[in-house]
Amino acid sequence: MQMKRPCDLRRRFVARTAIRAALAFAALSLVLGTARADFVVLAASGTSDGLETGTRLADDARIALQKGAKVTLMSRDGRMLTLEGSYSGLVDPQSDAPAGAKGSRGPLEKLSRLLQGADARSTVLGAARAGAGTVPPPPGIWHVSVDSSGPRCVRPGSLQFWRRDAARHSPVTLRSASGRRDGLTFEKGTHVLTVEDALADDDDRLLVSLDDNLRDLAIAHRPDALADASPGELLVWMLDNDCKRQALTLIGHVHAGRALR
Repeated sequence: MQMKRPCDLRRRFVARTAIRAALAFAALSLVLGTARADFVVLAASGTSDGLETGTRLADDARIALQKGAKVTLMSRDGRMLTLEGSYSGLVDPQSDAPAGAKGSRGPLEKLSRLLQGADARSTVLGAARAGAGTVPPPPGIWHVSVDSSGPRCVRPGSLQFWRRDAARHSPVTLRSASGRRDGLTFEKGTHVLTVEDALADDDDRLLVSLDDNLRDLAIAHRPDALADASPGELLVWMLDNDCKRQALTLIGHVHAGRALR
């Protein structure tokens, strides 16, 4: 049997040690990076260098905002905060903020993924600049868009349906497990149609016929426990129910300093 030379054994030992060290360093970096990412940038406007929407930040990170810049963030414990320039200091200026955020990082990860796209950024800033363009975004976070199918989050009471194109008179029919509603109309020039008793409490699906188009909406009813919820709590609930457009609208309203409605 051929004996391995001492120099060959030494080279293999050094190589194995280097690989183990590299793997350990990578794992440690991943853990530390994840553990310290306790904020996510929800919206940024003005000159806010390096603070793109979706960026994750440590709770002890320091940021600098020029005059006129604004950034809205969410912490791992569900708080939403907005900072305006000129500002230089900690990402969380609250002196009484808890050392080390509590709560799950799951919502921050969802938000980070959701916000890392041009379409998401334009939706957020469009909601923040409501009224600035010729075609308005939904006026509030509870408006039910009928421009596409998909999940919608609703609160108790009447439903306010919203369409982007208000150029024509459009008949509307609603169908759910609890019944059918005919004779509804989007009048020409109107973006919003308010309907009383559009859904029963246990309806989880709504079919909307608008002109020749059919929209299939998956309905999530806001629970009573969230009647007085903070913006952060509502945002997490909307994300959990995949109401992405409404979540982005909520972020835009908070960034603009408007009340949620």
